[in-house]
Amino acid sequence: MAAPPASGVRTLARRLRAGLSLAGLSLDDLSLAGLLPRAAACLLALLVAGLGLAMDARHPAQAQADLFFFLRPPADVPRAAPRPQRPSHTNGWWPFQPQPDMPVQPPQATKPKPPPEPEGVVYSSADAAIQGKRQPPSQFVLVLGDRLANQLAQGLADIYVPDRARIAVVESTVEESGFLPQPVDWLARATEAIAAGRPSVTVVALGSDDLQPIKDGDAFAQPLTERWLELYSKRVDEVLAFLRDKAGRVIVVGLAPVANGGLSEEYARLNEVLKARAARAGLPFANVWDGFVDEEGKYMANGPAVDGQRRRLRFNDGVRFTRAGGRKLAFFVQKDINRMLEEPGKAPSAPDAGPSSARAISLAGPPNPPKASDAPLATAASAKASARVLKDGVAPHPVRGRADDFSWPPPGATDTGASAR
Repeated sequence: MAAPPASGVRTLARRLRAGLSLAGLSLDDLSLAGLLPRAAACLLALLVAGLGLAMDARHPAQAQADLFFFLRPPADVPRAAPRPQRPSHTNGWWPFQPQPDMPVQPPQATKPKPPPEPEGVVYSSADAAIQGKRQPPSQFVLVLGDRLANQLAQGLADIYVPDRARIAVVESTVEESGFLPQPVDWLARATEAIAAGRPSVTVVALGSDDLQPIKDGDAFAQPLTERWLELYSKRVDEVLAFLRDKAGRVIVVGLAPVANGGLSEEYARLNEVLKARAARAGLPFANVWDGFVDEEGKYMANGPAVDGQRRRLRFNDGVRFTRAGGRKLAFFVQKDINRMLEEPGKAPSAPDAGPSSARAISLAGPPNPPKASDAPLATAASAKASARVLKDGVAPHPVRGRADDFSWPPPGATDTGASAR
């Protein structure tokens, strides 16, 4: 260990002597007499040094700075300018020291989860829909048809989930079937399906498998030729007339576009036939085409769904519908179904072929009291039906002979005109 500088020793000795002189002693007296041990002498030296600092009242700051003078060199050493201290929250904790407020982190906004998609149940019969329920449904929607009808039935079941205590969807479908008698004859199959479904409304979705040759005597008429259209129209008339007589309220559903452009064009022509035959039978036609094409009229696999969100509507095969696509398909049929479910009684019967005088109906009613069978349909709607008109846009049931009646033949047609058609 290096020896302390001579100047520091002299300063210490000078202050020690000054302190001893106040007590009437000298440093030599202490060393010669041996009155104090060495440890006590050290303590006394420190005490004297403190007294020397106290006497220097003229420079208190300098005296405080020289408290540990013996540990520093005698000359003043230049010091660097102190660095500004940044406030820190890690200086430790002291019970009497105010602690800075910690910043409060705002809660992270969580994106709300979309509501779960409805999952309706499709039944095989009305009895299956009633079984095990305290409040069984009172109205049944029967869906007949091919693979399009299968997906339509599921879409209707999903869309009627809020009304499942009142409305049940019953399905009777065969994927590869159509209006034509092969491979499935719906004239023979529909009777059993209607008996099992006990429908309030029957929805028919057929035609996607009907673009095949039709036997015409010893030859075959090719699809969409003039002869084929004639034979096909006759067959559709037979099926629709049979369903109308057996089921009452019937809705005919049109075909949807597919990814194959050529097949879509053929489906569009087939829709024209189905729409015309449905009008001739006095049945509503649900056109679903516009819901699955874009603004340019081209096939669309993704698009707006019933909930307003953009979703995938078709599978990669360009034919089948996704669950969201099935609900959108059902949306175009739901309005007609709701209107029919609000109607009392059965759907309008087959077009009348009697004389025009017997079929004439005026808005004010006939001048003579009509028979019960000839009475016009009541035009006054119930309060509930009026609410559905304003809320859901469900038009009231058309009255025979009124401007909104598009059934065929129109009232007033002659027997000659009817026979010519």
